[in-house]
Amino acid sequence: MTTPRAVLAIGVLALVALIVLVQRPAGDSEPDDTSTTAPEETTSAPAAPAVASDEDFCAGFRALAQSQAEFAAGSADEATLEESADALVDTGVPAGMSLPARSGYYTLIGSVYDSIGLDLAPEAVGATAESVDGGDAAFSAYLQQSCPP
Repeated sequence: MTTPRAVLAIGVLALVALIVLVQRPAGDSEPDDTSTTAPEETTSAPAAPAVASDEDFCAGFRALAQSQAEFAAGSADEATLEESADALVDTGVPAGMSLPARSGYYTLIGSVYDSIGLDLAPEAVGATAESVDGGDAAFSAYLQQSCPP
C-alpha cells in the first residue's frame, strides 16, 4: 500500500523531472553592449519576499504541482499554470526555508515560468542571482520535512 508521503515524494520527483525535460537553456541571448556604464555589483542579501507559513506554502506548492501535471497532460492551459505559479510566489516563502533551499526553489519555480515563456527574478523568492551549491537537494529536503501529506 502506498502512503500519502510516498505519493507526495513521487509527485515532486515527477514534477522536477518534467521541468528538467521542458526547461530551455537560460542565457541564449547576446549581451546588450549599448550601455556605457558597467552594472553595479551587489553583495547584499536578496530582498525578502512575503513570509508564508509552511502550511500555506505547501498548499500552494501542491496546487502548482497539480497544475503542472494537468498542463503536461494537455488538460490545462498556460494561463492556468501561470495563475498557480503566481499564487505560490505571492504566498511568499517560509522563514525557515534556508538560502540553499530557496535557491533550489527558484530553480524549480523559475523553470515553470520558463516553460511558458516567462521570467521570474530570483529576488521574488528570496534567492540570490547565482545558484547555490546543493540548492536542489536542500529544497527537496525542505519539502520532505515541512510538507507532509
